[in-house]
Amino acid sequence: MRASPKNRKRRNPRSSAQPAEGEAGRGILLGAPQSLGALASAFGGEVDPGCGDLEIARVAPIESAGPGDLAPLLAPRYVGAALQSEAALLVEPSLAPKIPAGRRWIHPHAHYALALVLKGIEEARRKPETQIPLRTHIEAGADVDPTAMIGPGAVILAGARVGPGARIEPNAVLYGGAVIGERAVVGAGSIIGRPGFGWTSSPEGNLVRIPQLGGVRIEADVEIGPLCSIDAGTLGPTVIEKGAKLDAHVHVGHNAVIGAGSMIAAQAGFAGSVRVGAGALVGGQAGVADHVSIGAGAKLAAKSGVIGDVPPGAVVGGYPAVDRARWLRAVARMLRK
Repeated sequence: MRASPKNRKRRNPRSSAQPAEGEAGRGILLGAPQSLGALASAFGGEVDPGCGDLEIARVAPIESAGPGDLAPLLAPRYVGAALQSEAALLVEPSLAPKIPAGRRWIHPHAHYALALVLKGIEEARRKPETQIPLRTHIEAGADVDPTAMIGPGAVILAGARVGPGARIEPNAVLYGGAVIGERAVVGAGSIIGRPGFGWTSSPEGNLVRIPQLGGVRIEADVEIGPLCSIDAGTLGPTVIEKGAKLDAHVHVGHNAVIGAGSMIAAQAGFAGSVRVGAGALVGGQAGVADHVSIGAGAKLAAKSGVIGDVPPGAVVGGYPAVDRARWLRAVARMLRK
């Protein structure tokens, strides 16, 4: 029997009980409430005098955060919302003078502190499940470290190697010759080590595939987003160097090298034998022609079409990609016509 509206109990929105996660878009629950001072002690930075005992139950966007929440203030555009909010604030030092004292956690690397807080929540959520689910297909001859995490539906073929602490997400496929380094992540549905796009013509003019036997080497701490494809090299491996990060839908052609610490945004594509230097930044949907070299620390604007070498540290955009300032001037001239 349903209670009548008159007798039905209503939930007190200010109840001391922890709210449901995601309630009204309010953010992410901590594993257990912590004081603001404890967070600063764990991750660095300083809290305003007298607010170290503020209890934090969750991390929330600044627009919806309220009492008991921690909201990051990381950009000037959110100062107005911060002034209206009753939440505790994780604040970049440059923005701290704009916020009255009394609820600030000021951190010299506030983005990093937020990452550490969220990492603790993520680790607490992980289920103590078996490392290799039953629905995974691992062929005899594949070498999977016992500490690796393999998602349901993943396929690991003979000759592939998965290192300690690596994570292979659901439905990813590792071909023979794919080597996955320590703590690397291969995103859901990604294909690593399929033979690259190598063809030649026979004397009769028929297209003939060139076997791609070099494999792929994914080094330590690389993260490959979902639905990426990294082709096997011809004679040696296609390489994603240590700490590089690839967003979703990135394609890396055979024999390419993506440098250490590079960041590649979604839908970028690299033709065969491209060399990307360490620390390069590549915008979404940028395309790089075969055998092109991108220097260390270079930046490619989104949708750039790169058909020639880019010097270290250069910033380019457009098609064909040129110095970014030159490209913007050319666009401005066209728009004035």
